[in-house]
Amino acid sequence: MRKGGRKSATIRDVASTAGVSVGTVSRSLNAPDSVRPVTLAKVRAAITSLGFQPDSRAQNMRRRNTMTIGFVVDDIANPWHASSFKAADAVLREKGYSLYLVNTNGRAVEEATAVDMLQHGRADGLIMTINNEQDPRTLKRLEELRIPSVLLDRDIPLEIDAVLTDHASGITQATQYLIELGHRRIAIITAGNDIRPGRERVRGFVEAFIKRGLPVPTDLIRSQSLSAEFGFREATALLSDPDRPTAIIAAGNRILVGVLRAFQQRGISVPGDISLIGCDRSDVAMLYPGPITIIDRDVDEIGRTAAQLLLERLERQVDRPAQRIVFPTRLILGGSCVSVR
Repeated sequence: MRKGGRKSATIRDVASTAGVSVGTVSRSLNAPDSVRPVTLAKVRAAITSLGFQPDSRAQNMRRRNTMTIGFVVDDIANPWHASSFKAADAVLREKGYSLYLVNTNGRAVEEATAVDMLQHGRADGLIMTINNEQDPRTLKRLEELRIPSVLLDRDIPLEIDAVLTDHASGITQATQYLIELGHRRIAIITAGNDIRPGRERVRGFVEAFIKRGLPVPTDLIRSQSLSAEFGFREATALLSDPDRPTAIIAAGNRILVGVLRAFQQRGISVPGDISLIGCDRSDVAMLYPGPITIIDRDVDEIGRTAAQLLLERLERQVDRPAQRIVFPTRLILGGSCVSVR
């Protein structure tokens, strides 16, 4: 209703006032380039005089888009996802898009279901991470995608844009730093070989020892999951070893939570009893007394870049090969590492 109790103007009112058809008004709203300038001016004048407000939902249906982007993550508890979501959301909102968050709990069947749901009328594009780069169900869904998509920190042999992190370099820096402090029994707890972060972090760890001509402590490589539960279990096992490590690299911010819980339960102090390096600038890493030395990356810029890549596909309909943008990592020293006595 308009002020004063008058009914809101309709598209038919605009057509009548402008002296054109309803179809011409519709084209003026949805495809103005297809309307002659003189006619377009008449329609716009009528819209202004009547105070006509187009129904955005109806427009979206006619354009066959939703102005919604799906954001699919495998673990909503991971603060990395929250930070990248907020950064992407800020970029997309400026263009009128809304982000729709889907948490798959790291289950391949839920990832496949999420992709199916979102690409069939629920979203115009996807930003997503997956729990397993080798699961055939998920790969099949991604191969058949009908909407533009961007992968976060995952590497699969398909033509999909991806925003990645140089994990190997960061882990190499961290491992070499510990070696310089005299550590040789260095453990790493990280994701498995089924996702890029796990493969790259283990590769960086191994390369650091090889570059120094030192034997790789393969018995201290624990590579399976990014969960806090895995971090807790493996840290507990490592601390129970008679020849326990003098340093641990918790290569994942959720892993760090589990490692710290294991330290707390066993009364282990950092760095008094053991040196520790984490990943990402999480609240836990920053607030822990020290603070903890971390392998950092620009998570906000990663989120913004993913959104910009997707917008490029959505708004310009760019037909180009898939892009892989890799962000660097750097070691930020805290107070959680000391020389071996």
